[in-house]
Amino acid sequence: MSVLDSTRVGIVTGPRVPELHEGGRQLAAELEARGANAQPVVWTTDDQRDFDVVVFRSCWDYHERIDDFRAWLDALADAGVSVQNPLDALRWSVHKFYLRDLAAAGVPVLETAFVEASDGTRLPDVLDKRGWEDAVVKPAIGTSSTDTWRTTRAEAADHQHRFASMVTDGDVLVQRFAPEIRDGERSLVFFGGAFSHAFRRDPAAGDFRAHPAFDATITQYEPAASTIEDASAALAAVGDAVGVPPSALPYARVDGVLRDGEFVLMELELVEPWLGLDRVDGAAARLADAIEDALRG
Repeated sequence: MSVLDSTRVGIVTGPRVPELHEGGRQLAAELEARGANAQPVVWTTDDQRDFDVVVFRSCWDYHERIDDFRAWLDALADAGVSVQNPLDALRWSVHKFYLRDLAAAGVPVLETAFVEASDGTRLPDVLDKRGWEDAVVKPAIGTSSTDTWRTTRAEAADHQHRFASMVTDGDVLVQRFAPEIRDGERSLVFFGGAFSHAFRRDPAAGDFRAHPAFDATITQYEPAASTIEDASAALAAVGDAVGVPPSALPYARVDGVLRDGEFVLMELELVEPWLGLDRVDGAAARLADAIEDALRG
């Protein structure tokens, strides 16, 4: 008998897109084939007590109501719902200052200045202090490259008002621009800590944001063994940071660029990453396997 037999599984979506996308539908079909009752659960409206298990998939708008989202995570814990990915990993990864933890653990991370809200830091000073000519600014809590923009040392003073407005609203990351992004961002997908497949995400001409919302193109590719090892090491560092080993993460996407053949981490996606379940044969089944393994403990 499957551990999913008669289990009520909520596949978490958001109010902007409450229905399941194609990958979510494939995952639901896989879970139901194993005896589960799988259906979407909109995190802002549905009662988490209606489910035994929730799997976070397409709640792409959580960052717009982060306090409510964190409260909903707490409510899941209070209701005794099994959460995939685990709550400790979710809580940690919604705020991109997690990159500081991974860098401290020895993971090669894109050079980043971590600017705390309302601390008076000026954008020109960030670039001048580090000698960066080109940088990218992004909120510490955000998805889909929202409010992510580029600046230069020459433009930083003109961009200071925009930067100060962001810092008033919350913590901010300033990352040294990686010219390697022109060769594509590499996204490696892992299920239960095991590598499954990878995509190359190429920004549109003249852009730097490797996201479909900005017309980036996504193609499947086969990474080198060394790239898989580097991405696996980044994922393993989650265990050091929050005590959640890769095997306890049903899904993860590790994003980075290749610099002189080495994988340099840009982001580690553990909440709602696009996983390409509908593009890769067997991917939805492998994720369902990983969910079953996680529920077995």
